[in-house]
Amino acid sequence: MKTFLVVFGLIYSLNGWSAPEQRIGFDYGPLGSIAIQQRGRIKPLDTFATESLQFITGKREWQGKGAIECLVGWLFNFDREWEGEEFIRINYKPLKKEMGLDPDKNYFSYVGLQDNTGLKKILKEAGLKSRNRERLNDLEKKAVTVENQLVLVADIFTGQALTILPNPEGPSASWFPITSLNTQGGLPYASDVTERFANALKQVVEGFLNKDAAAWKSSSTELARIVSEDLAKGAYPENKVLQREIHYNHLRPFRLSWVFYVLGFSILLIYLVGRKKIFEKVGIVAVLLGLVVHTYGFTLRCLIAGRPPVTNMYESVIWVTWGCILFAMLVWMIYRNSVIPAAAAVFAIVGLILADNIPLVLDPSINPLEPVLRSNYWLTIHVLTITLSYAAFALSLCLGNVVMGYYVFRPTHTAQIQNYSLYMYRAMQIGVILLAVGTILGGVWADYSWGRFWGWDPKEVWALIALLLYLAVLHGRFTGWLKGFGFAATTVVSFLGVLMAWYGVNFVLGVGLHSYGFGSGGMGWVAGYILVQVVFIIVGYLNYKKAKATHDLDTSIFPKA
Repeated sequence: MKTFLVVFGLIYSLNGWSAPEQRIGFDYGPLGSIAIQQRGRIKPLDTFATESLQFITGKREWQGKGAIECLVGWLFNFDREWEGEEFIRINYKPLKKEMGLDPDKNYFSYVGLQDNTGLKKILKEAGLKSRNRERLNDLEKKAVTVENQLVLVADIFTGQALTILPNPEGPSASWFPITSLNTQGGLPYASDVTERFANALKQVVEGFLNKDAAAWKSSSTELARIVSEDLAKGAYPENKVLQREIHYNHLRPFRLSWVFYVLGFSILLIYLVGRKKIFEKVGIVAVLLGLVVHTYGFTLRCLIAGRPPVTNMYESVIWVTWGCILFAMLVWMIYRNSVIPAAAAVFAIVGLILADNIPLVLDPSINPLEPVLRSNYWLTIHVLTITLSYAAFALSLCLGNVVMGYYVFRPTHTAQIQNYSLYMYRAMQIGVILLAVGTILGGVWADYSWGRFWGWDPKEVWALIALLLYLAVLHGRFTGWLKGFGFAATTVVSFLGVLMAWYGVNFVLGVGLHSYGFGSGGMGWVAGYILVQVVFIIVGYLNYKKAKATHDLDTSIFPKA
């Protein structure tokens, strides 16, 4: 018991504050490979550190320090280096004003936030609403997020969040935080084993505080061995499972894939301007490499999570962008027009960059399934089908904007307009089939999970509205009511129905039985996109009418056989 108290006394013995220091030559790999139980899932400490840093700072690194280095600093040396550091991200200006903070700043210190009276007032009102089952407004949601950030920081620097002590009863049993070392008889280990762990932890702390890289490496390696072998008694995840997740964390496959997509789009653009075939081949290869890395990332994420990666907005974004590229390559194989993958790459690039850079809106964490989602069979056939329809519609949107671009800049080039309208139509056909099937299967899943086939839940209603919008466009094309510009414009506008079903229900309405997908943020970007899209259509229409007044335009939708 005396040894345990020495460890924690050492951690909190240093007072005074300075900026977080860089520790050269420190290897954080052994510590990152230690397993931790959090949110019902066992994962590497590397993952916990990355998720925590992203949630608190909005970044995967902080001033050149990796996630594990920051985590260790918070745990071992918070009072000395981090207490006054401005690293907690708040970017919602109305909340900052209510809290009396500088609205132009985005980062604040822990000590400057923990006793903020404005925050406490908002949280009190949010608590009353929650107890009365009333819906929180955006200000209250953001305040709750800040509270969660502060709680997480506090739980880390006190050690309460570090549940790295395995339960010998098995991985599913509750693990113990390192603060349990201060509880007499509170751990189910032999006293000598617990003593070895406490001594190893003490040496890790000393190595960190003394900036001794060699002592740090040897002690952290020994600490990892004691946890995985001596404490676990066989109830520990395999090392290859932990290393797979660490590999996924550091590879960042979805960032790598959008880099390939950017490269492919740029080279295809050069080809479309200069028409040199070598650029077309290299551009297509780059897009395909992006798709391969994208697919590899999905495979890793599925293996780590043990389920398809489509249970929150982040996962649906990376899935829909993957599907958009896949459908683009399939259509390209039929028509061999490089504009198709180039247009799809734009959507994939935008989607993946957003997913990679706004973790406070699109949470990349891998969490256990909500109870209603725990049937992987229904999850796979319904959710994957619905979201793949979004991917096909996204491709039709991209090609529709290519057509709209012709109406803006070259409205008399009817041959090209007809070709791209055909590709757009093919993508829309794929989307309509998938959305119709997915909606029906959603009813089957609802009957299985909730005991009714259809209940007019907002998610169900907007999926139906999106389907009806595209069916109306196809009907208009079939009857001849929609030709040329009208067909392209309505195709582009119809994607707003998908946007509402995909984003709006979860991030704007925030009501219904599909609560597992709810979130907040991004409204400004979505509103900006809608405004730009509407302006683009209006300009295209004006140029189309002007060209039609002076030229005999062929308004056929498709090229003549």
